[in-house]
This record gives sequence, C-alpha cells and structure tokens, in this order.
Amino acid sequence: MRKIIVILAVIFFSTPCFVLASLEISEIMYDLKTGSDDGREWVEIFNNSDSSVDFSTFKFFEGDTNHKLTLIQGDIKVGTAGYAIIVADNIKFKTDWPNFSGNIFDSSFSLSNTGEILAIKNADLVVNEFFYQSSSGGAGDGKSLQKINGAWVGAAPTPGAENKIIFTPPPAPKIVPALSQVSAKPEQSPEKIEIPAKIEVIAPILPEDNSSPNSKALLFLTIFSIFLGGSAGGVYFMRRKAIIPKIGEDFEILD
Repeated sequence: MRKIIVILAVIFFSTPCFVLASLEISEIMYDLKTGSDDGREWVEIFNNSDSSVDFSTFKFFEGDTNHKLTLIQGDIKVGTAGYAIIVADNIKFKTDWPNFSGNIFDSSFSLSNTGEILAIKNADLVVNEFFYQSSSGGAGDGKSLQKINGAWVGAAPTPGAENKIIFTPPPAPKIVPALSQVSAKPEQSPEKIEIPAKIEVIAPILPEDNSSPNSKALLFLTIFSIFLGGSAGGVYFMRRKAIIPKIGEDFEILD
C-alpha cells in the first residue's frame, strides 16, 4: 500500500513539471531594423506539451529580474501547440502588428542588442531559459532570432505562428531587346550601305479625256487624213507650179 502511494505521488507531482518543461522560448525580437527599440521588443513562448498551461503564476526573467506577466489579449491558459507573446509595450506591439489576434502578455523589460540570458519561471522553478547572442542572427536586419528545427537562426518575424525560413526569390532580370545599329563609319560596318538620291519624275499633265476608245480612234484618223491631204496638196502644188511653161518655151506632158 505504501508503495502505491509513493508511485501516485510521483505521478502527481511529476506531471506538472513535465508540462512546464514543455514550454520553450521560441522567438526573440531584440533589435529592430528601423526606429527605436524602446517598447517594441517581444519574446514568443511556445507550448510544446499535450495540454494547456496556465500562465497566471509565471514570471519572465530578464536582466537578473523576474518580471510580472499581465494578460492583455487572449486567454490566460495557452493551449497545446499554442503561442504567447510577452511584449514590452502592448500599444507599440499592436502598432507594429495590428492584425495579431493571439495571446499577449505585457511586461516591463528592455532586451540587450548584444545578448543576454532569458528565462521563463514558475515561482523559483526555471521552466526554460536561453542565452541569445547577436552573432546568432536578428541583429538590426529586420529579422528576429528564431528556433527552427532545434537551431537558432535569423528569419522574418512570425509572432504567434510557426517559425520557418521564408524564401523570397530574387526579382526576374529585365530583358531589354537589342536594337540594331547602323554606323556611318566604314571601319565599324563590314557592309557599306548606299542609299540613292531621290529622283523625281514629273509627268506631263494631260487634260482629262472622258471620250470612248472609238472616239479617240476616229479623232486620230481625222487628224492623220488632214495631215496626208495637206502634204499631198503641197507636193501637187509644187509640181504644178514647176511644170507651168512660159510663153515661147518647149514642154512635154508628163504622167
């Protein structure tokens, strides 16, 4: 009977410790890229257990001080695989992350930009602690320091969400179409291109003629006949004039 009581006692007291041991610091935003860090720093806590955890008795240890946690948004009990964000100033955090709807606990702290020890405590029990250093990542480059697959690396901030490295592909290079160039310098071009001078051909302007083809032919024949008649008459006149005898001269009639 005594042995059974001891076993039950061990199970009873060890279960909370197991649950608490499953809480872990998972992300730290300690050095922002733009603006002042004052009040804008935050720490993410991940519940890696199979049951919810009540944060009402927890403290945030930083700078050799145990800082009280005050629930600002969400539930005091963080569910399994859930997150809680410990912020230095909840108003400034909501300004930086207006769409965040998870659990927010306000506290009073200022994180070092070079590194320090952080811890989650339940009374005097250290639930989880981590000594971060700026050399690990997230030092003023717009990234936070995150625990991903057991390793701490700098990555794009993901408060209240799964930590992962988001790959952003580089922008595609702009393709500028090549333009052919014609140079006037002979040494820069293997072929010489000669462009002939502009030649203008001025055609005579003829009056419009709307007559039919038959009318044009008749007109041509008429003009041609007149031309022939005039030529023949001129020859005949010349011959007649040449053979007119004078008085007293001999003559003979020619065909």
